[in-house]
Amino acid sequence: MKKRSLLIAAIALTFSSFTFCSSDTGDDDENNVPMGTVPQNNDSGKNNDKNPDNVTGGGTTNPGGGSGNGGNTGSGGDNGSGDNSGSGDNNGSDSGSSSIPTWQLVFEDDFEGDSSTPDPKYWSLAKKGDDTWNRYMSESYNQAYQKDGYLYLFGMESDGKYYCGGIETVEKYYFKYGQLKCRARFLRHPQGNHTGIWMMPQPGLSVPTQKWPKSGEIDIMEHLNSDDIVYETVHFWNETENSDDKQDKTASIDIEEFNTYGVIWDEESVSFTVNGDVKFTYKNENPGNENFSYQYPFTEPFYIILSQSLGGEGTWEGPINNSQLPAIFQIDWIKVWQKN
Repeated sequence: MKKRSLLIAAIALTFSSFTFCSSDTGDDDENNVPMGTVPQNNDSGKNNDKNPDNVTGGGTTNPGGGSGNGGNTGSGGDNGSGDNSGSGDNNGSDSGSSSIPTWQLVFEDDFEGDSSTPDPKYWSLAKKGDDTWNRYMSESYNQAYQKDGYLYLFGMESDGKYYCGGIETVEKYYFKYGQLKCRARFLRHPQGNHTGIWMMPQPGLSVPTQKWPKSGEIDIMEHLNSDDIVYETVHFWNETENSDDKQDKTASIDIEEFNTYGVIWDEESVSFTVNGDVKFTYKNENPGNENFSYQYPFTEPFYIILSQSLGGEGTWEGPINNSQLPAIFQIDWIKVWQKN
């Protein structure tokens, strides 16, 4: 998600940002930011499975078990509080079987509540930056709000400027090893649209002081335009080539329906799921080694990002079709489990 284009693309992005954001001071005046409007839509209920997947991914032993909770939150009340601890019906099934892990719910958000702002205990607006994914990020909740039990993230244009919505749990909630699932759909998916469910290492800890991509990145789901596939990707550093590297796969989806995207992550592997089926597994080539590995930097706590972006000329997404905007990413719920 962080880096997708070559030098020529970066140059094109620079000119396009001048074209569309020449009057942008870097701070949105919320009173002047247009409000994303949710069209009438129906929830089919498809893939509405809120239980952890009873699969082990690529791992074979207890992946982090007790090591997940102690140092994973850092913020005390932001993880494992009373209303977010797993209850009996979320602890997996067949707990007596040694081949099936028992999962405990440690984080969830159904985007319910009276406020339209996502729970500030866990979420903040994703900050505007210089990368393709966040260069149009709005600093207003007009493009990232919850309504009727859903989170809506918009990518829209108004008066020659683009506004995109994104939220993240940086500094508020992060975890090491476990299983994440998120049910979502692309309510509107125009040309130039790029949505993501992904994770980055929590800054300020021992390993994440290294810059991207040496610190790693886990892209649980990325979707472009009106494609009927999603991308699942890990980013890391290739010491042999002395350059950033990645491995990824694609998975087919029904673009008009909700799908549930997930990751199962432990010290041995990162496995990606769509609707409960493992589609891609990236393995640690030296499991059990406590030293930091560029090949497998996924041994530190990561935080969650939900984002809606827009591309442009020279980007992975391609040019934006203003007549098809807004792009709307609709999220039903997100959950995280860890092993007992």
